[in-house]
Amino acid sequence: MSIPYTPTRIDLIYPCQRGNFFPLGYPATEAALCAEMTRLAYCHTPPDYALPQASITQILTRIGFSHVSFFETQGLPNNRGTHCFLAIKDDHSLAILSFRGTDALDPSDILTDIKFHLTPWPRGGHVHSGFSEALANVRPAIDAALASVNCRLLLTGHSLGAGLATLLASDLAVTRPNTELYTFGSPRCGDAAFAATIPIALSHRYVDCCDVITRIPLGLMDYQHIGDPLYIDRHGSIAPNPSATVIEADRLAAVADYLKRYFGHPGTVPTRDLADHTCLNYVSAVSGLRT
Repeated sequence: MSIPYTPTRIDLIYPCQRGNFFPLGYPATEAALCAEMTRLAYCHTPPDYALPQASITQILTRIGFSHVSFFETQGLPNNRGTHCFLAIKDDHSLAILSFRGTDALDPSDILTDIKFHLTPWPRGGHVHSGFSEALANVRPAIDAALASVNCRLLLTGHSLGAGLATLLASDLAVTRPNTELYTFGSPRCGDAAFAATIPIALSHRYVDCCDVITRIPLGLMDYQHIGDPLYIDRHGSIAPNPSATVIEADRLAAVADYLKRYFGHPGTVPTRDLADHTCLNYVSAVSGLRT
């Protein structure tokens, strides 16, 4: 099986529209498992933004995660706000907490993203204030659920969801040392002091070639990433922390190729910088299925 690289606007804005989750069953790696979990977290039925709990539980049960809990902001119109779910493997060997990323149609998500001034973080340093507020909306319920989870925990998310997972990873780094963080298309979440609160060995940060979201907020604003990137090149291959020169050359070639293949085509996004943020493009590369 293969998954073609997608430049389409619909795949960028509606990560779940293709369905067909976990087409090969249980993924071969934890990174691939988390990538698909992040896509699943985008599911909802417009104009309601709530997670479709029955459908998600049915999908996860097929791969051995039948214990699923849901956490969502309460009180906003059409169930807008923060959305995530906790899935526990049937043998209780693994739990995954997956956060939804930015929904382009949810104004509360857009408001969260643009609140990028830095605010103090209890564990140290300063963080994106919008991410901090969004996580606080569901944090009490998450903490209550995690109190009874004794197995390894993976935190994951794409885009905004990656930011929320990163903030939570900082808080759990001391209290739950068996926690790891898998992020896809993550923006910068805080300053250097905040980044130091997360052990680098526990963070797996995937960056898809030209993905513009991974380059904001700007470093000039005192923001810094957690650890080194797992870089996905223009062909979909993954390289741990290549040099800046290698990345720059690959991105230039990717931009030129994108313009040649897709520029002006109906239904495509105008630049590779946007297309590379598409959740499905992360799934295909991390799963080793990209064509």
